Amino acid sequence: MAMKNSAMKKPCAKFNNEEGSISVLTIGLFLLTVALLMLITDVASISVSKQSLVHASESAAIRAAHNVDLGSYYRGDTGVPVPIDCHAAYQKLVDELSLWMQSDTDMRRPELQQIWLTDFLCAGNRVQLSTSARAILPFRLPASSSTVEIHATVEAQSNRVR
Repeated sequence: MAMKNSAMKKPCAKFNNEEGSISVLTIGLFLLTVALLMLITDVASISVSKQSLVHASESAAIRAAHNVDLGSYYRGDTGVPVPIDCHAAYQKLVDELSLWMQSDTDMRRPELQQIWLTDFLCAGNRVQLSTSARAILPFRLPASSSTVEIHATVEAQSNRVR
């Protein structure tokens, strides 16, 4: 019977050895930290890309709002202080967005692949536009895309300063 008890204790003794358990825990925490840093970097990249898209959209909207409809302005028949020529405003807006995309990375973020106009509204002395862009993520996490689509809507208005 004494032989039976000692034989039963030997297999259990193998599992009671805790050598190396700290290294497994350390490796797991390190991998978790790296994954969280990758996620934080992707979120920050999206935020900065969105900010760059808003800057490009505001620049285009301001340039579009500077196109005064001179005929209506001098006739004074529109009911707004400074009417916008909507056709010329649209052309300037498209030009500004394409110039923004052709500029070097000092003006735009390198993560932005392309910017396109999704909506344009011009009425009286007001221009509103919506733009979208595709942004490249620095890290590609498993089961995710390497790009995200971001959107911005801005408005500009032309007024007479007295």
